Amino acid sequence: MPASFGVFPLSGSGRAGWTRRLKEGFRLLSAWQHLSRIARASRSIPTTDLYFANACRDWLKPAVRSGAGELRRHREPLIRRIGANSFLAGDQAVVCRRDASGVVDAILSDPALQLTYVIDDDLDAAHDDESLPADYRSRLARLREGQYRALVERAQTIVVPTDHLAAKFAATHDVRQLGPVWAGPLADDSHFDRLARGKAFQIAYLGSVTHGADRAFVIKVLEAVLAARPDAAVTMIARGKLGCSLDGHPRLRLRRPLPWALHRARHARLRFHLALYPMLDTPFNRGRSINKVIEHAVLGAVGLYSADWVFADRIRDGETGFLAPNEESAWVAAILSAMDDPAGLRAMQAKARAAAQVLNDPTPQRLFWGERLGLEGWRRFEA
Repeated sequence: MPASFGVFPLSGSGRAGWTRRLKEGFRLLSAWQHLSRIARASRSIPTTDLYFANACRDWLKPAVRSGAGELRRHREPLIRRIGANSFLAGDQAVVCRRDASGVVDAILSDPALQLTYVIDDDLDAAHDDESLPADYRSRLARLREGQYRALVERAQTIVVPTDHLAAKFAATHDVRQLGPVWAGPLADDSHFDRLARGKAFQIAYLGSVTHGADRAFVIKVLEAVLAARPDAAVTMIARGKLGCSLDGHPRLRLRRPLPWALHRARHARLRFHLALYPMLDTPFNRGRSINKVIEHAVLGAVGLYSADWVFADRIRDGETGFLAPNEESAWVAAILSAMDDPAGLRAMQAKARAAAQVLNDPTPQRLFWGERLGLEGWRRFEA
């Protein structure tokens, strides 16, 4: 009788059958692991993509390295994704804002790991900012008193996007400041052709209810613009009614908030001519990043921003965007002026896109993360 292992013969033709089953098992396991990685990635949040994954995406895939004069493929990527927003590279761990409790607890309890924590909001300021919705403040308070406190205490390095947040942690941590990076191309200007065909001038305000004071300000501005210009159309993010005179307006489109992965996919289809981003002086706003400038370029829009915003110096007023004081009449005038000169606005869109492309350069993030995570030979993978 042939030698056997369980029900699978290990000699003759039976061995070939066992080998096929084994290979198929490995293929299924590999497919399952791939689907698991996709599932974890689909649950990621903006912080993760903007400050880590978009710039490092190729390092999260099975790595191709050179060795002995030839290329060879490694099964394991340079960086392993162990949660929706958490990563490992050797003894280096990265957590972006928050993750499942089991993932975070495992990282916190491993003394061998060096931790880098990425945080892009001032959670302490949220406690004192009454312009934020109560339920959002409650969610931030739970994060602040839970994972945030523990991760800040455990981290050796903290990554932030603003001077405000850098100053907050400078006395206690190694702090690195990085700008956001969006994946995919920035929009061209082809949607401006629609204006020549008599289509509506598309205005966007994409701040969610978490932009409480800014949202209240911009609603009054948009009420005036829609009343003055029948060729204006507005898009906003909202779950239901706004609770103002704009509700039911035929030229207002409300888009429901979506999970981040679906939000990104929707952005790829949307195009606007002008996008609004007022930044009123509130405690929570002081920690917000320059992210919206790049997001507006993804949507093909020229941006209108607060003249006293901390990043206003990155906008060349009248060239790469518009700046206005936080007065309703000034914002209405700026919007109407832009609508009156579609050719000039189109020329600005090209300059705004070029400026946003500079901001969206992944090189600073790749330089930092490659060094920080000690990725062996990572410079070989640079274009």
